[in-house]
Amino acid sequence: MAGSTRRVATAFDCVSVLVNVWTACRRYGPDTPGRIAALVLAGSLFGSALHAADLPLLRSDRVPQFTADLVVSLRPDGEPALAVSIVVPYRQLEWLKAPLGYAAVVEFTVVFEPDHPGAQIGDSWDRPLLVADFSTTVKAGSSVIERRTFDLPPGRYRVRIGVRAGDSDVPSTATGHVEVPDYSRVPLGLADVELGVAGLSGEFQPVPSRAFGRNASRLAARMALFDRRAGAWPRDYPVRYWINDDTGNEVATGTRSLSLSHSNEPVVVAPDSLDLFLGSYVFVAEIGQGDSRWRVERSFEVEDSGPPRGREFQRLLEPLSFIADGHEIDRLRKLAPADQAAGWEAFWQRRDPTPDTPRNEALLEFFRRVRYASRHFQTFGPGWRSDMGRIYIKYGPPDQTESRPATGSDAPLEIWDYNRPYRRFVFEDRDGFGRYVLVGPVTE
Repeated sequence: MAGSTRRVATAFDCVSVLVNVWTACRRYGPDTPGRIAALVLAGSLFGSALHAADLPLLRSDRVPQFTADLVVSLRPDGEPALAVSIVVPYRQLEWLKAPLGYAAVVEFTVVFEPDHPGAQIGDSWDRPLLVADFSTTVKAGSSVIERRTFDLPPGRYRVRIGVRAGDSDVPSTATGHVEVPDYSRVPLGLADVELGVAGLSGEFQPVPSRAFGRNASRLAARMALFDRRAGAWPRDYPVRYWINDDTGNEVATGTRSLSLSHSNEPVVVAPDSLDLFLGSYVFVAEIGQGDSRWRVERSFEVEDSGPPRGREFQRLLEPLSFIADGHEIDRLRKLAPADQAAGWEAFWQRRDPTPDTPRNEALLEFFRRVRYASRHFQTFGPGWRSDMGRIYIKYGPPDQTESRPATGSDAPLEIWDYNRPYRRFVFEDRDGFGRYVLVGPVTE
């Protein structure tokens, strides 16, 4: 959280500089040294887009587990507001038998403590719930979602969110920091991105958990566009978007032409088509007019994209063989294309440590290790084919690593130790180019 807080502060420090530049240009005449200096500084800023950093999800510290998404938006009058969406899975609540089904009560508390002098802002409320049968209370994906919007003056705040379920004396809490920017003197820009899906009739449906499944193909982003420059309405704007995976590679991009009838109007940007596999991603949107550009972003996860298909299915069987029995791989390799999806899902269902939840932690961890190996281990092919990649996928990150530099007679070594159970792997950089090979144990 500290690193994310520093990024938010840095981004809005740039906004403060921009405001000062814009004010200086209003104050001084076109031929004064003050305006010249302001224009030089503005040019250096606009060489790259001003960037509002991603606000990470807040996560609770105990049961009931929940997530909270914070989105800086704009009121119709252009003043900032902060929307808080809290998601609590049904299975985290205490349900009691009631005359018409099963009932639960959840208490929510949201408090903003300003870093600058001022009173706390927040609210506390109860949400009663009633469902018809017990199966609904444990159904994967069933959640209570609470959303409140708070009018916060520009500034930096510490946010504290609490959720109390049933008779618990101690609420589950999540804390963080948020910067509410002063947009009033910024000529053109975007407020925060809120992620969701485009409904069948085109309406926007928020997904405050930022966790997508097979609905990731309908990913959409909503944000408020403001334009304080003089002139007539309506106005047209090109909004460019792109999606990066967790390696920084661009997996989708496009441009949307939007027509607005007034400033501070919410806009929705939805890619034409997406085919995102399991993993972590960042959605980025950028608006530009002339030399000025403004960029916003939001991170999200795809936790269920269905089984790999075609060539991707066959390619994944190789790293899968590092953790699976040889007979299982043989059976998967011999499956007809029409049977591959069912075979893949059956394989991972047998390994799911929490089968009553929508997340298959074993599957997510496998792909996390494959992606890490691909990025970090050098070889003549994919990083997961290296000796280090194979050991990493099989056993995960080592508990301890040791690097030994080259000597007059020996090549550089890297040693990985695992504690439970104890294992030691020794890798040697024989050619001096960082391509380590396993030299012990030779039987691995």
